[in-house]
Amino acid sequence: MKRKISEFTIHRRHLPHWELPGATYFVTFTLKDRSFFDLTIVDYATIILKTLAYYFNKRYFLYDHTVMPDHVHLIIQPIEHDGCVEPLGDILGDIKSYSAKKINGRLGRKGSLWLDESYDRIIRDEAEYLEKANYIFQNPVNAGLVDDGAKWKWWSPGYEPQ
Repeated sequence: MKRKISEFTIHRRHLPHWELPGATYFVTFTLKDRSFFDLTIVDYATIILKTLAYYFNKRYFLYDHTVMPDHVHLIIQPIEHDGCVEPLGDILGDIKSYSAKKINGRLGRKGSLWLDESYDRIIRDEAEYLEKANYIFQNPVNAGLVDDGAKWKWWSPGYEPQ
């Protein structure tokens, strides 16, 4: 049986993780070895985006997101059922596990691809949502990869809940 969260919880590994049913999160997960390869190579970025799309509307709503050369940013909201949600760590673990298996298969390798722990933050209001969405949009510009975030092939403003 899958774990569920029905009230505000805090747990810690190296980073603190706050969870609350109905919350929306800004999340970043990063390659274990940031110089190993470039996630924005078409085959790898496509795997990540297809993995994110697969779980959309089943386990979470997915808003702004981008794939960068060594990390992924997203705004995500676990879907609430009867006042409970699936733990964010379980959702991210499955996204990272599935994408790692697919990418490792393409690379002909085995082993950890992602850092074990992801950074997550509860988005508290509309102003913070807009700040995080803008950060995601501007990340490729600030990294010198494009001159306009709208030109970044691996960015999306997300999907509308159905």
